[in-house]
Amino acid sequence: MNLRQSAPAGKSTNSKVRTFRAGWIRACALGAVLAGGTCLNAAPPTPVEILQFKPKQEGISASMPKSGEEASCKVELIKGQDKGSGWLLRDTSGQPLRRFFDTNDDNKSDVRSFYQDGVEIYREIDSNFDGTTDQYRWFNSAGSRWGVDANGDGTIDTWQVISPEELSQELVRALAARDQNRFSALLLNANDLKQMGLNPEKSGVWADKVAGATGRFGQVSGKLPAANMAWLHLELGVPQCLPADQIGSRYDLIRHRRGTVLLDLGGKTDWLQTGELVQVGAAWRVVEGPSLGALTEEDPTTTAGTRPLGKLDFDKDPDLRKMVEDLGALDRQMAQGNPTPKQHMSRADQLAKIAGKLKPEDRDPWLRQIADSLSSAAQGPNNTGDPAAMGRLVELATELVKANPGTPLTGYVVFRQMQAEYSLRLMKPGEDFSKVQQDWIGKLNQFVTTYPTADDTADALIQLGMVSEFMAKPSDAKNWYQQVGKNFAGKPQAQKASGAIRRLNSDGQPYSLAAIGLDNPVMSFDLGQLQGKVVVVYFWASWNNQTVGDFAKLKLIAESYKTKGMELVTVNCDQTAAEGQAVMARTPIPGIHLHQPGGLDGKLCTEWGLMVLPHLVVVGKDGKVVSGNAQLATLEEDVNKLSK
Repeated sequence: MNLRQSAPAGKSTNSKVRTFRAGWIRACALGAVLAGGTCLNAAPPTPVEILQFKPKQEGISASMPKSGEEASCKVELIKGQDKGSGWLLRDTSGQPLRRFFDTNDDNKSDVRSFYQDGVEIYREIDSNFDGTTDQYRWFNSAGSRWGVDANGDGTIDTWQVISPEELSQELVRALAARDQNRFSALLLNANDLKQMGLNPEKSGVWADKVAGATGRFGQVSGKLPAANMAWLHLELGVPQCLPADQIGSRYDLIRHRRGTVLLDLGGKTDWLQTGELVQVGAAWRVVEGPSLGALTEEDPTTTAGTRPLGKLDFDKDPDLRKMVEDLGALDRQMAQGNPTPKQHMSRADQLAKIAGKLKPEDRDPWLRQIADSLSSAAQGPNNTGDPAAMGRLVELATELVKANPGTPLTGYVVFRQMQAEYSLRLMKPGEDFSKVQQDWIGKLNQFVTTYPTADDTADALIQLGMVSEFMAKPSDAKNWYQQVGKNFAGKPQAQKASGAIRRLNSDGQPYSLAAIGLDNPVMSFDLGQLQGKVVVVYFWASWNNQTVGDFAKLKLIAESYKTKGMELVTVNCDQTAAEGQAVMARTPIPGIHLHQPGGLDGKLCTEWGLMVLPHLVVVGKDGKVVSGNAQLATLEEDVNKLSK
């Protein structure tokens, strides 16, 4: 860099030199700076000198210039908007390779970035400016991890952000290295329990679960080969939402009962169970520790989509390894954004290739995934599905019905076929809605009769109740909901069904509602505070576009009847209050605004069996329900009668 030529006009030569000397001294990326020292060099670092510094964490596939082109790369001085400066290394085509930056002008590099194909994939951060890296972040195609190294020894002590897939990969690395500390970084810890706001009794239960995890890790790592072990694939069921009051927490908890990892053991494969996984903030945590082996159909806690029954032998068929690796690459690509029907079809094709290589008794988990992928491809966003996918899904279901009638696998595939067909009919222009609902009731009824104990039967019964409600058949709806409680006691659907029966029987009964404030989480509200007023309760979530139009109508009614003793209470059911606050800021309405996280699986929605949002309830001055399923079209008429 020619400092004199690069200096801004209007300053003396000495001033120019002093200004830029300070800039490149601050930004110097040579050894002293990267180690936290002060740069005393009087020239920019060369590309070769920058490239000698490697990522401290393993597995970073940062781009490198072609052999012999290192000297032709360019080193640029870069400046921060207000302060800070650094060096940016570009390859011969102009794409970034490395970026080392001093954010606080203390003559030390505190952010080091590594690029792949011109896009940043990994960053090392010295957040407290003591000369030692204490945070590691992965970006874009490299994932989403954010690890914290509290003592600066190069080992991540806890994860601030990590997805279930990345957690399972890190778990396998810990097992392969027999690294207890690496495993401990994945465990639910004391700070997590504090963040969850668990009461002491419940906190002890979770702590007891975690206490046994270390021993399980040691047992499993001792049974696995230290060499030639690699992660291939993760399977998860549908995540579960545990209501806050059920677990004694401040917040609802999202969990996976378990994850199932396909391991490559030097040509052979085996299955690894992660144990229970829970989400704390933006990070997933291990609770119980790992175990070896596959799940079986007899396991009562198994969730759909996580039933691997066989192993893959890469030695007998080397092509299988490449197929599974390609599947993993496609899954990672799809995780980067909203998957398209074409990608779902590609995934179904890849899964079919794998299933075709296996014995019939080992195909169960792969066929389930094929059904999921075909169902997603058939529907697509905004009615953009692939018609060929629906045909393939019907063909798969038909084959299984003939070959394996009444089995859990067949029920799983048939239910996804039914759901996809129903969804497509609802979106088809000109369809008779009443006829579609009648047909759907008939198919659901046939399904619960044919597959009384299938994974999806509880959901099918719930949907029978929902559709019966939509068709103004409350007695039929109650009967269906009662079957859920009777046949699937202990499952989340049973709690929902019980709440729905309570809601359908609520007219004339006292109404209870307690939640925290939307704008003020410290505020605690109980509906009893409004005794003597007509209360309209509106449950909503930001992801439902109907809310904006409803807000305009509710605002007019609330303002018109405020002096007549009417009070509007809104309950936002988004996972975070910030989502509801953003909508309310754009379209403010009068009333008392509350927040209950968890969507339709949240505490209040479960207690009252709410099946769709938004939902309206009208409560009289005596605190009793006038209409547990009120309609906005007739709301003003209802309020007018009650306000007299």
